[in-house]
Amino acid sequence: MGHTRYLKLNWLSTFFIFMLFVIGGLVRSTGSGMGCPDWPKCFGEYVPPTSVAELPLEYEDFFKVQRVKKTKRFAALLRSFGMEDKAEQILNNSVLEETHQFNVVKAYVEYINRLWGAITGIIVLMCFLFSLKYIRQNPKVFWLTLLGLVFVFFNALLGAVVVNSNLIGGIVTVHFIAAFASICFFILARRYAAGIDYGTIDSKLKTVSILLLALSSIQVILGAEVRELYDLLPVLSQINEKIEAMYPTFQWHAVLGAVILAVSIYQFIYAGKSTFWGKNSRWIMVMAMAQIIWGPLALIEATASTSKLFHISLGAGIFVLQFYICTSFLKSAKQAT
Repeated sequence: MGHTRYLKLNWLSTFFIFMLFVIGGLVRSTGSGMGCPDWPKCFGEYVPPTSVAELPLEYEDFFKVQRVKKTKRFAALLRSFGMEDKAEQILNNSVLEETHQFNVVKAYVEYINRLWGAITGIIVLMCFLFSLKYIRQNPKVFWLTLLGLVFVFFNALLGAVVVNSNLIGGIVTVHFIAAFASICFFILARRYAAGIDYGTIDSKLKTVSILLLALSSIQVILGAEVRELYDLLPVLSQINEKIEAMYPTFQWHAVLGAVILAVSIYQFIYAGKSTFWGKNSRWIMVMAMAQIIWGPLALIEATASTSKLFHISLGAGIFVLQFYICTSFLKSAKQAT
């Protein structure tokens, strides 16, 4: 019974963490990252206000001052670890002094993001408690679940830093990548807990799949850099100006997207349609095609928000599913014995 409950909670943890990518994409695409200028509350309340009339006078300056104080404490912490340059970069960034007007839509989009994160924290904690039974009989399950839990809560703290630093570049990217780390730990834990025997796996399939995972990992990092460059763009009317402003990162991101599509098609054909790898490869191939279609639409003002939402979600889906495929190459505790 405990084993079945663990697998269910592990699946729920993976699902809820993945949905954080989707909701995070919604936050990013709607520009709601600072919809709540404080953390963990939103405009000083646990439930955001619905009207600016509910806020005190000069609320913008008040929350800016509170945010700057917290950021200075964080910078002092970085200095204590010898990260003097990073601390100075954060403190000297001009966006730190920006104020934010109340927008009910953006406030509630960010609030939903935080609420989903809180529910995710509860679920992963429950999953960890059920992993305690594996300490002796299958310790990898316990330790991987523990690491997943640690990264989920570490990412929650990073969320606070992201808000307090007013979405300073670099920190947002680390926040994004830490979410990938947490979901990977839960997928690995499930592999060792489930103990499915996939039999003898073709070495060429392994090579292709690991290559596609490596390419997807690089693409995740490049994509995060492109989004940071995009956020820094001035108001430009011409698409070619936007592309030139993001050179060469945008161009490499586009080329790598095409390469990932080509490799995913090859993986699908080579694996065979009816196999475990083929069935999952089909979805990766479809998502890679869709991502290539949605990506350029971010350059058009009218479709930018919708494009960014789908592009981020599809990119996360490709990486997570490909990582899941690659875990089949690992031997579980049952197979090892």
